[in-house]
Amino acid sequence: MKIRIGKITIPDAEVKRFIDLQSGLPLSMIKVSYEGEGYEELGRAFNEGTLLPFECIVLKTEVLVHGSTHDSNRKKHEYVLLERAADVSSGYKLIHTSAGYERAIIVPDNTKEIPDMQRVRDLPFIRLILEKDIPKDLLES
Repeated sequence: MKIRIGKITIPDAEVKRFIDLQSGLPLSMIKVSYEGEGYEELGRAFNEGTLLPFECIVLKTEVLVHGSTHDSNRKKHEYVLLERAADVSSGYKLIHTSAGYERAIIVPDNTKEIPDMQRVRDLPFIRLILEKDIPKDLLES
């Protein structure tokens, strides 16, 4: 697929969009893989935290270069791009709480102010616990 990142055009790239939950918030990410030459502009954008326009046939947004990997033998490059949260409508918002080990609850965007969080705690839900909060002895080595 032909894509454009900043002033760079990559004629034949593989693009995958995914949601990263490692931070506790849903972050919209884009993975771009291609074979060919590397681009200094993307390395600079990564180091400087520069916001770049991103465009392909199915998506037009602005991104930050979040990470990259390079295989110089095969001239294969992969960039992970982070969409600005302001540009992504995830449909959820984070409510900070402090009850026992609970630090926050993610609820739909259209949820009113919640004076009694216990009503939300009583609802069926899926727990999201970050890896950094898991005791080391409970992680696989």
